[in-house]
Amino acid sequence: MKKSQLKHAIKPIVKECLNELLIEQGLLSSIISEVVKGVQPAPQQVMHQPMPVVEQNKLLQQQRIELQEQRQQMMKENKRKLLDAAGFGVDVFRGTQPIEEAADPTNGQASALSGVAASDPGVDINGIMALANRDWGKMI
Repeated sequence: MKKSQLKHAIKPIVKECLNELLIEQGLLSSIISEVVKGVQPAPQQVMHQPMPVVEQNKLLQQQRIELQEQRQQMMKENKRKLLDAAGFGVDVFRGTQPIEEAADPTNGQASALSGVAASDPGVDINGIMALANRDWGKMI
């Protein structure tokens, strides 16, 4: 048998088998639906990615600062309202200086800082750490 004769004999059988598979069993419709799905653009899905922990902490810190500022503003406003309602809208101690404490007349003794003004900054002790090289054990 020649090749052309074999081809002529087998071709109708293969055509009938393919027709049965593709059309009658629904294989062609499933192939077409898969192709159509592949051709259509995929729907845009917005993926909500969680914020990194560092960004969340920064956001929380910023919110805390804003809340603190709001609270302080509210406290100042409440204080001003209370002073206005009581008739103390003016700071009566503005521009005054504290007086020096005098010696106690009952026992004749003064306090250790009786001759020092209240605004005196005192002795700067910041250099103590530099002298000891931050080792307190050497200072004993």
